[in-house]
Amino acid sequence: MKIRQKFNKHQLLKIQFIVVSLILFITISAWLFIEVTSQGPASDWFESKSENTIVVTLPQDDAPHQDKMEWWYYNGHITSESGKEYSFHFTTFIIQDLISYMVKHVSLSDHQTGRHFTDQRRTTGGGVSPEIENGFKFALKNWEMSGSDGKDRLIVRNIDFDLDLTLESTMPPVFHGNDGIIFLGQAGSSFYYSRTRMAISGTVKIDGKTEAVTGIAWFDHQWGDFATTQLAWAWFSLQLDEGLDVMIYQLHDQENNSMLYAGSITQNGITRMLFDDDFTITPLDTWTSKKTGYIYPIAWAINMPNKNINIKTRSIIESSEFDANQTTYNVYWEGAVSIEGTHTGKGFMELYGYTDKAHKSM
Repeated sequence: MKIRQKFNKHQLLKIQFIVVSLILFITISAWLFIEVTSQGPASDWFESKSENTIVVTLPQDDAPHQDKMEWWYYNGHITSESGKEYSFHFTTFIIQDLISYMVKHVSLSDHQTGRHFTDQRRTTGGGVSPEIENGFKFALKNWEMSGSDGKDRLIVRNIDFDLDLTLESTMPPVFHGNDGIIFLGQAGSSFYYSRTRMAISGTVKIDGKTEAVTGIAWFDHQWGDFATTQLAWAWFSLQLDEGLDVMIYQLHDQENNSMLYAGSITQNGITRMLFDDDFTITPLDTWTSKKTGYIYPIAWAINMPNKNINIKTRSIIESSEFDANQTTYNVYWEGAVSIEGTHTGKGFMELYGYTDKAHKSM
């Protein structure tokens, strides 16, 4: 009996040791998980990540995913053979919710006349070509967006204008957030990469006349389980003449509380992430929409002291509001901007969530 009693005590101590060890292991693991995945400041989170953990794989991730929200976005500046200048944006959205549907938005701005054309389409299901491997092809009547590995095609034919453009990336892709994912607080998270310089060739038809055009485009692809209705933002894509490509976004919630100031700066294929202590952006002037009454900051000062960049941007056509109530039930501002200061170049700006008519800036 005494021998058996000692054996039982030994077993009990061993079991207690194993249980305590497991509890300690689980506690430490949970603490590490919370530390890594917590929605803290972006700069703090990314400092704890390996610099080489890219979570986006191309060209595979050019293709559609099964996430709640996804879009493929282009903006561009084009010049016709007669010297006329235009700018455009073209976006395909795929929303996976109670029902799945596809939305397309397109705009063309005529810099000579100040005209700003917009159009939009929506369908429930369909429009996606599943046979495209490592790429995408979205066809909706006589609109088409297709591409893979930085070789893309955009076709738009409607009453006011036609676009038929071929694009080819001239720079490596940029993975935002240092690894291809950004965190949006309570709104969720998003995978995000860009092709910041794409050469354009093709044709534009306006006022019944078709001309050959060349130019430069910017491409964004985002997807994830996030809700844009919880966000507001000012977003800039800047292709500076010195070969610098800059992306800046200033995110707020709908109560105008700051969520994230971030971006990237790329030169010679090397990208550095930007955080809130790397730059300042200050609104300088506003434009009020006669249609909606919304007030948009259409001129900004952008300062990056560490990069000796001190520039001002201003909308080329102030009335670049896009009324998307027919398709995505919102209104936003999207258009080309001029750039002056220490650097010059081509730029685009998007303002989303500026629906409070009482405030003049965010």
